[in-house]
Amino acid sequence: MSSTFPGPSGYMPEPPVTGMPAGDEVPSSRIFSLDVLRGIALLGILIVSIWEFGGFSNNQQTFYRTGTHGGNYNLLSFVTIFFEGKMRALFSIVFGACIILYISKKDHPLNASVPDLYIRRMLWLMIFGIFNAIVLLWPGDILFHYAVLGILLFPFWRMRPNSLFIAAFVTTLIYCGKTYWNYADDRKVYKKYTTVTAIEKKFAAADTPTKKRIDSLIRIKRNDPLSNFLADDTLLKRHKNDTLTKQQAKDKQAWEGLVKGLKYDSTGDDGPRKAMRSNNYAKVWNHLLGRSQNNESYWLYRTGIWDIGSMMLLGMALLGFGFFSQRFPVKKLLLIVISCVIAGLALACFRNYQENIKLGDYAKYIDKMVVPFDQFFPIERFMLAIGYAGLIILLLNTGLMKWLWRVLATIGRMAFTNYFMQTILCTVFFYGYGMGYFGRLSQLQLYGVVLEVWLVQIVFSVIWSRFFVMGPVEWLWRSLVYREKQPFRKKEAVTPLAGTPANTN
Repeated sequence: MSSTFPGPSGYMPEPPVTGMPAGDEVPSSRIFSLDVLRGIALLGILIVSIWEFGGFSNNQQTFYRTGTHGGNYNLLSFVTIFFEGKMRALFSIVFGACIILYISKKDHPLNASVPDLYIRRMLWLMIFGIFNAIVLLWPGDILFHYAVLGILLFPFWRMRPNSLFIAAFVTTLIYCGKTYWNYADDRKVYKKYTTVTAIEKKFAAADTPTKKRIDSLIRIKRNDPLSNFLADDTLLKRHKNDTLTKQQAKDKQAWEGLVKGLKYDSTGDDGPRKAMRSNNYAKVWNHLLGRSQNNESYWLYRTGIWDIGSMMLLGMALLGFGFFSQRFPVKKLLLIVISCVIAGLALACFRNYQENIKLGDYAKYIDKMVVPFDQFFPIERFMLAIGYAGLIILLLNTGLMKWLWRVLATIGRMAFTNYFMQTILCTVFFYGYGMGYFGRLSQLQLYGVVLEVWLVQIVFSVIWSRFFVMGPVEWLWRSLVYREKQPFRKKEAVTPLAGTPANTN
């Protein structure tokens, strides 16, 4: 079968965006704004990922939220409101758009079926993701997730943009439903707990003399099992009835355990820190394996499929609308940016505020709130991801700061390489078999590390792009997909970056 493949209904080739630096070596098969967005998302993901890399645990975050609200709390709130979940959403949007771009390309260097090439591409991405999680020990890997969703969403690429947008919104609503599902489970646990406490109050209402008599009879029975008085047996039977059943005790412990997990524990991080600071790779691997398995399986199939899938569908729809191109009306784009950013930030502020109330008294919170504070988090991400993308495109259209967009686009074209670089730099710096800084830095210091990693990635990407067609990991991925060595140095390529996969996340 020829490598050419008909374009999707409603899809129009995208011209370069206004603001692309003159002389920048970007082929017509790429969309400059997508490269910029990918670069920003790649760098932005580390703002939240650094929590897990550096050992800034949920337990520590609880301490800042339930204690005195000082600088650490303000910094945590700022990151939560503006970045948590949003950069991954932006990354997913770009990935979704690039699904259509890759399948629609007509310059694949191999005369093979495009669907076969695409599926092969996703399978290799899946292998890279497993390697990142299991070998490089990054339990927060997203490459495996993207590969799975890339395969699942392949049939959708022919849909019209309007249909894709509806699918994205419906998937987001399902994600909202999944969020409520978890909260409903907690409400059930709490309801059982209140039933048990009501029973315990009835037991406590028993008169003290009778209790003393029962305690005396228990001692007699223990010393003389053959004693048998009708009155005594009646009282002992009452004592037996005034004891919680195994199921009731289990229901009580379930809620108490849930609430305990929401409280700050001064020794709660001792175990993980000891394991992560071990200079033995095998011990660190054994400690992280369960989290990696949970992330690549349970989380993906319960939550991730809706979390990531909704944003990929949105990216496919926005590409069809011409959202990433110059032909999208500026006034309409400005209206979208303002409305989405305002609505998204309002939801984010509400979520951050309600999180503090939940941690303060979860029982009171459940009694008061019919729906959870994070019920609308998927919509919050949906809004802010669109708003952020639109804002960046508006800035691109101004033609200002061309040098900055060129740098960000270079990082975006090497996003696959830079993603692995983040893993390697952070694991070597924080894990015990490297420098062992896990759990040793303050929240502010962690963001100092983020800036340093960004600087390394920027310098590396700019220098590398001067001599090579693509990043080293992109080159390996592309060579594996096409089953032949691809041009690597610029002098080896007929045209700069020709045929480079647009989707290099």
